[in-house]
Amino acid sequence: MKNTKTKLVLLAISVMFILITGIQSINAQNMSDTELKISNVKGGFGSVSIDIENIGEVNAENITSTIVATGGFLEKINIYHECSGCSSCGTILEPGAIKTENTLEAGLILGIGPIEINITAGASNADTITSNANGFVIGFFVIIQ
Repeated sequence: MKNTKTKLVLLAISVMFILITGIQSINAQNMSDTELKISNVKGGFGSVSIDIENIGEVNAENITSTIVATGGFLEKINIYHECSGCSSCGTILEPGAIKTENTLEAGLILGIGPIEINITAGASNADTITSNANGFVIGFFVIIQ
């Protein structure tokens, strides 16, 4: 009887190990087939906008992004925009699709002087990527170099 219980416990542990390994393998496969790209960093009237593109072969899920613009005269410009999906933009990005994010939701960029823009984008099934850009602000006008 003890021998049978031991065999059942070992069998259950083996099955759990195989299931966990298989799920991790599937997740790794989906992650390798999903890739994001940050492009088209643009200035404008009081804002910075970016495009996030899914250049992979699988839907990117739970998209998140941040845009941080800092600098200006006396370091007075400090805009932080974070998006983790909302009803208007969603959290899934299909292959080949582009999602545009803009700092206007975080406030207007106003000032004078050089700024640094730090961008991150990621998904639950894709690696987080980063990009940096430099620009110059004159009043409300943001010019990206």
